[in-house]
Amino acid sequence: MWSTDSLKNRVENFINNTSGNGYRILSVSFGVNMWWMPTAYITVEKTVNN
Repeated sequence: MWSTDSLKNRVENFINNTSGNGYRILSVSFGVNMWWMPTAYITVEKTVNN
């Protein structure tokens, strides 16, 4: 099970790596799943360079 601090750090690293690879972060939200475990929901979009 994730602690909220551990999850926050993993999300921050994921966002930094993902945005550096050409993706745009659309939304980030935190919640809990059906077992009350902290969960992050991240929506990304692949950017297209013309």
